[in-house]
Amino acid sequence: MNQQDHLIYPTVDLFIYDLQQGLGQTDDQINQNRHYFWRKIKPDLNQDYDKVKDDDLLKQLATLEKTEADYVELLRPQKHKKFQPDIAGYDYALQLGDTYALQVDGGVSDELSKPISQFQDIKKNIESRIDHQQGKIGQTWYVWGQLEKIYNDEEIKAIAKQCYLQINPDYQGEINLKSQGTFLGATAFDIWEQPSDWTDEQSFRNSFHLLICLFPPQRSQKEITETIAKVYFDLIRLFCYRHKILWAYYQSRKLKNKLKTDFHQVQKTVKKISVLGQEINQGKPNLEELQKTLTDTLTILSQYAINLSYLDDQGRTIKVNLNNYDKRLEKISRENSNSQLQFMQQFSEFSTEKYLQQIETDYINLSPGLTLLQNLINTIQGTIDIYQAKSDRNLENFIGSAGIGLATSQIASSVLVAQYPPSSKIPFFLTTAFGWSVFAGVLTSIIAWIFFKKIRR
Repeated sequence: MNQQDHLIYPTVDLFIYDLQQGLGQTDDQINQNRHYFWRKIKPDLNQDYDKVKDDDLLKQLATLEKTEADYVELLRPQKHKKFQPDIAGYDYALQLGDTYALQVDGGVSDELSKPISQFQDIKKNIESRIDHQQGKIGQTWYVWGQLEKIYNDEEIKAIAKQCYLQINPDYQGEINLKSQGTFLGATAFDIWEQPSDWTDEQSFRNSFHLLICLFPPQRSQKEITETIAKVYFDLIRLFCYRHKILWAYYQSRKLKNKLKTDFHQVQKTVKKISVLGQEINQGKPNLEELQKTLTDTLTILSQYAINLSYLDDQGRTIKVNLNNYDKRLEKISRENSNSQLQFMQQFSEFSTEKYLQQIETDYINLSPGLTLLQNLINTIQGTIDIYQAKSDRNLENFIGSAGIGLATSQIASSVLVAQYPPSSKIPFFLTTAFGWSVFAGVLTSIIAWIFFKKIRR
């Protein structure tokens, strides 16, 4: 290998972010989140949740958390621990509000010049320490080292590409180094691959983010390590905001798909109501089918309203975290005058134009579906009410006319029996009085039915 393939003190940090508590989650779901996070660095918990959900260690770790705290140190970094003869590092865990954060650090244990391939060895060590598990919300790789000598810009870019391929060796495309700037006095590159499918969980988790810092040779190693140590906490927060933005957008894409599916179902229901309307016009109302359609539509309305509200929540989440991201970037820039962070500001600008605007547009486009559902429900309910009222009036007419008919029949029977006493040898239902009384009752019932229908229109 030639000289430019070497760096002094190559170091790799992996920042992992997991959900601590999601909106509307139960205590058991929150405990599952806790287990999902801690199993990365607690071997005793690295098994199926059902086997350890009542474990004393998990309960003990739960007591470290504080729901309303801005941040809580859950696991403080110890002195650098040796994992291999030439690799040492530490783990650092925090609770950042509703998010877990984990920093897994690894670097060479001496200050000798090392080949760039050392990055891959350190990365493998870090992945083995967390059993190759990923963060649910996201993760960022941060690699840095000191150049052996002064290089021109193109040579530094070539070294950066070599660094990238050590961390992402399977990448086959052109490495985009357009996001370049200065961070803590180092030449820095911010490289990110978006998910190929925003609705697929594995695609989202496989999205890649890497920050590369190559420090100039004239600075002392002590100064570099002390400067980086001071900014680690800010980086943990900065990357957290970044990944919460991406997580919110990922959630919004799934919600949009659900809303579109529900809206298609609404369109089918509208067509179905149109067919039922034709049957109603023909005097053949299917009230049972209308009632079922009403119940189904109410279910869709409930789902649609909840998902639309959640979609709006994701937009607000992005706004909040964009603001936090910008403020944290300003803080880093203010406290480190040897940094030009416009290259990291590009993410904020892109997220505002792409993610935030897309969610706001989706919300505007999908909101009319809620009104359509409400109008559809009102239409169905109104139709059912009309025919139920009509049915009730028919029942009232029937009862009223039947009552009049029975009364008339009874009166007629009494009068006829008094005037024409029947022979005791003839059954009553065969007598003239009975026949005329029935006839009188039926006739008056019909007249009463017609009369009631006219006055109750």
